[in-house]
Amino acid sequence: MIRIRVPGTSANLGPGFDALGLALNIYNWYEVEDCPGAASSCVEGCPEELSGEDNLFLVAFRRGLAALGLQAFPIRVRIESRIPIARGLGSSAACIVGGLLAASVLGAARLGREAGLSKEQILDLASALEGHPDNVAPAIYGGFRASAWDGLKARSLGRTLGRAEGREPGQVLDFYALVPPFALETRVARAALPKEVVFGDAVFNLGRASLVTASFMAGDWSCLSMGLEDRLHQNWRAPLIPGYYEVVAAARAAGAAGVYLSGAGPTIMVLGVRDRTGQSTRSGSLRASLEAVAAAQENGPWTCLALAADDDGALVED
Repeated sequence: MIRIRVPGTSANLGPGFDALGLALNIYNWYEVEDCPGAASSCVEGCPEELSGEDNLFLVAFRRGLAALGLQAFPIRVRIESRIPIARGLGSSAACIVGGLLAASVLGAARLGREAGLSKEQILDLASALEGHPDNVAPAIYGGFRASAWDGLKARSLGRTLGRAEGREPGQVLDFYALVPPFALETRVARAALPKEVVFGDAVFNLGRASLVTASFMAGDWSCLSMGLEDRLHQNWRAPLIPGYYEVVAAARAAGAAGVYLSGAGPTIMVLGVRDRTGQSTRSGSLRASLEAVAAAQENGPWTCLALAADDDGALVED
């Protein structure tokens, strides 16, 4: 049996649609074992409607085996899920990366090899299954990642965040995920997007995506507020999320270093900057303010998850 840990992720980071993402210290664990002689694979620990052969973990597992030249074989998967489903925190990417990593390890054992798929191969396969690399790249590598995919090959560069300080001595980033009590399926969020983009909006996003990428790569948080602005998707998805405008306004008023819609939503990600002593470099107590506005939502209390960056990416623990 093997045990795999995959981090949750937050994608887009405002303007970096389908290109930017980062890994967070909220995880799914997958216990996987080969089941010789079983008629089919078995998935435990997820809703029954998601436990069939079309389960994303199993789909990715079979795709990984095929890349190794192997026929599919039955496995038992036990899922311990901490990443909220359909909330914009990379639950599908975690399943895909976990399935590919399981195929790599168990497939290598079947072939009598020490190693199976490389991280680069896993990135290519995961990008094809997900349709874009923004979530899967940080799930694989950890940290902040800027990624691109041409339909066959994916490329990704990034920087660790969890153990790296900012440009100013002692400054670190905190991540607060404000998670609503309702889901928003990616296909619904994508259907809300316009078919054409105004040229000026494209230029706006190019500048912001460049700025936020430079901010994360340099560890300079001074431009995050402007860098995380977006005109390609957030304005179109906001009406699908009751409470969106109130939560965003409250986060900015409380002194957030940046606010953006995590992935396709509905989770809203708020960034705070503090020094190593725990003192916020912005006014007031950001976390307390966010917890208050989350609890006061008319459509039911939201959850405020205080998170940090994950630098390790997907791991085989056992």
